[in-house]
Amino acid sequence: MQIRTAVAADAAALAALSDALGYPSTVEQVRARLILLDDPERTILVAQTGGSVAGFIDVHLQRVVESEPYGEVGGLVVGAAHRGTGVGAALLEAAAAWSRERGLERLWIRANLARVGPHEFYAAIGCRTVKDQRVYEYPL
Repeated sequence: MQIRTAVAADAAALAALSDALGYPSTVEQVRARLILLDDPERTILVAQTGGSVAGFIDVHLQRVVESEPYGEVGGLVVGAAHRGTGVGAALLEAAAAWSRERGLERLWIRANLARVGPHEFYAAIGCRTVKDQRVYEYPL
């Protein structure tokens, strides 16, 4: 398995993985969103196995008034065929390394309460729950 930065050629695989995560996206939408790679305070990493993308993680530096900056995972998904093979743990460790390189002392991960698998995965690799919250969307 190789962990590397996403490139435009990964757009179809990232779109399929985003759909599996519950965020349907076209290849064109994902390709346009990869402009995020130009942001020095963000990275999108992919795990490649056997010539195909098995999963991705989107991590960024979060700056807020009330606390020191921290890393935050915007999305982590591993394709169904690759779950339980270490892909998710490798992606998370790569995101942690990226965060450490920027002097950050914590990495936050949010997971939908409706998804059981991710909660078991995070607990199994040593993550701890720091708070439960509800997310609201303000209509625009």
